[in-house]
Amino acid sequence: MWGYTTVLRAEFEKRKDFVEQIMLELGCEIVDTEITYMQETSLFGEDVKETWCSNRPLYKFQNGFYRIDEVLFAEKPFIVLEYADTEDMVRMNAMEDCDPFPYGLSDEDTIKEVRYSLGIEPYPQS
Repeated sequence: MWGYTTVLRAEFEKRKDFVEQIMLELGCEIVDTEITYMQETSLFGEDVKETWCSNRPLYKFQNGFYRIDEVLFAEKPFIVLEYADTEDMVRMNAMEDCDPFPYGLSDEDTIKEVRYSLGIEPYPQS
């Protein structure tokens, strides 16, 4: 069950489409493999879960593999890029999360977050 009233699942997916567009513009290449996986995400702080089949592609960038995922925090959904060194790790669903970012960032800030996640720029120091 989608637990948000301020954003529709379709709007959130559209924002993930925008992240994919950024990734392609930054030089990511879609890997010609079909890795469809079931994903169950818990809404943090609540007893709500949503299960859906993610059909987002796998990307190769420099020496790693990335795919778009999400983290459903209680206040709002976040987008996160997952990373693995090898395609075998991807197939085993053993990818690591980069830092998640809110779906509602400005386009400029979203581009920055994708650049950080891909290692193009270092995360800013606090």
